[in-house]
Amino acid sequence: MSKSTKNESYGNSGEIVTVKFRTDENETLTRAFDLNTTVGSLGTYLQQTLNAGPNEIAIERDGSAVERGESLKELGATSLGIFELDLRGDGLRLPKSAYYMPAVDVITVNVKKKRLVVEIEHCSMDKPWLGGYRNRDNGKVYHHAAAQTDFKPKVYADAVQVDARSQTCADKGVDHGSRDVWTQTTDAPDGRLLSAKRYQSYQSWLQEEYVLSGVLKIQRAFRRMLARKRTRQTAAVERQKTVATEPKTVTTALESKQQHFYSLYTMIGKWWKRERQRIKEIGAENCRKAAQMNLLKKEIKFLLEMEKQRSELKYELTKHDDITFLNKTSKPKMFKNKTGKLLTIDTVGNQKARVLKKMYANIMGEQGDGNNRPGRAEVLDELYAVVACSSYKYKKNLLDVIAMERDYAEIGADWSSVRSVRSRVEQMFRHFIRQPEVNPEADSYYRPTEKRILNVYTCIRCKRNLAATDFSLESRVNRTNVCANCEWTEQVGHKRIDMAPYRRMLKTLRHDEMKLAAYDSECFMMQPTEVYRLVSVVWREKSAIGECGQLNGLRLVRWRQDEPWSPWNCVLLTRAEADVHCRLVGNPADHYDAQFVNWVTNRHMTARLQFGNLVQAVKNRTANKAKPLSKNWKAVAEHFRIKTYR
Repeated sequence: MSKSTKNESYGNSGEIVTVKFRTDENETLTRAFDLNTTVGSLGTYLQQTLNAGPNEIAIERDGSAVERGESLKELGATSLGIFELDLRGDGLRLPKSAYYMPAVDVITVNVKKKRLVVEIEHCSMDKPWLGGYRNRDNGKVYHHAAAQTDFKPKVYADAVQVDARSQTCADKGVDHGSRDVWTQTTDAPDGRLLSAKRYQSYQSWLQEEYVLSGVLKIQRAFRRMLARKRTRQTAAVERQKTVATEPKTVTTALESKQQHFYSLYTMIGKWWKRERQRIKEIGAENCRKAAQMNLLKKEIKFLLEMEKQRSELKYELTKHDDITFLNKTSKPKMFKNKTGKLLTIDTVGNQKARVLKKMYANIMGEQGDGNNRPGRAEVLDELYAVVACSSYKYKKNLLDVIAMERDYAEIGADWSSVRSVRSRVEQMFRHFIRQPEVNPEADSYYRPTEKRILNVYTCIRCKRNLAATDFSLESRVNRTNVCANCEWTEQVGHKRIDMAPYRRMLKTLRHDEMKLAAYDSECFMMQPTEVYRLVSVVWREKSAIGECGQLNGLRLVRWRQDEPWSPWNCVLLTRAEADVHCRLVGNPADHYDAQFVNWVTNRHMTARLQFGNLVQAVKNRTANKAKPLSKNWKAVAEHFRIKTYR
């Protein structure tokens, strides 16, 4: 605060106003004056403060000069307010002390919900003080608020407290517990009185306080907790064992057939359709594209996992077949003599088969991974010597692969390279043990079947020479020469359709045709895939009459009962509708509406276009007057217990 003396000539009405003087340089000088102070008194104050002459300072209000005899109140100032005036003068400069003058010399103080106006006096006199601090080195004295404030004595209550809390010393340096403990000091009603209890021995304490029962209860609870913990640990171990053996169990029990894999692929296809429909309903394009990408990744992951399990199952079945083959070929010959005794003869072929069985166990039966399998080098040397002494057709190739694996093991190649070479050794060794020149008992293991005497065809996709039974009937009719394995791969990769309803539909149809002795019907030349195409493309998977879409309840029956069944002489109906339709006599046009008959005729024309190859095959069979499929069809019907009507 600035130091200035209070001048009584400025007025003494008791009403204070704060005046701000603003120069051309935008500098401000603030001072509190009486409300009745005249402009001339303000000029005298400014001349003393700024050391200027009477004619060097001009006071203005809103750009116009003011009279020296006018007071601040007449100019419009109010009590306890702020009033601004302009200073004009050449070279007018405020002193440096003016920059540190307070902006307000009157403040408002709230005391017990009352507002009091307090004026700040600027005094240059020495203030009285009650105490402080003095620096011994330089003699400087320091005063603070506590040293300059009178002491206010503490007022105590009239009532004397004698309770435990007031008479107990609190030791703040010791960390006490949560329980409050006091000292007994008086027998007053508000104090805490402690009295000694009767003496109690240890035995009586155990009996009266039920200590033993409490200890037993705690022990039982603790033992129950330990038993539950052991049970959870045992269950976790069993669960881990189950998870470790689950893939093999599922593979052998559920997925041992191709139909089970087909059902799994069908489930994936249904899931894909539902997810695809959900993604189509997404409004934002970017979100829809991201969802489609995630769906594609999940589908690839599921299909890869399924193919991995299928390959593992196929590999395990191949090993099982090899072990069965070696067990039967290495088994000695057994027969009974005239007296009924059982004789066994161990031939040279059986002995060679046992040697190959032992080598197979060493090569194929190892479960470890890596290059440092124990005894692998000795096994390869033994196999190399056996193959070198044989007359195997691919002896040179097998020896090269064995030498390559030994070289990889010596140079310490990575496991991926060794695994590829080892798989080639195992594959060629499985072919090696089945050759008659290596295993003489191999011919006795195979029985002459129809598969071995049929013609051999080449699949145009996998380029393998396979028997005719490895090709589906539909492929042979269409003359595309695509094997069943390639067709399975195509179905898995593209269609993924549940063929179970169509298999049952074809089985029922063939059974009905066998009852009618229609052995020349085209249903015996069709496959479930063709029935699927007939039902889905031609009949739209709905009943022709009631439009029922439940595939499990639909049947394919003849449209004209006096002609054999064919895709262009059939109708898709429910079981009840089929029973009624099969009892009709004569032309169906006599029993149905003309519009319905025309619609069925159009369906038959569509079927002829869909099964053009089958139509051509029927024409060729009729032109060549081919013989029936089987002369002894009656014997076949009696064998399968099929009733005929001819």
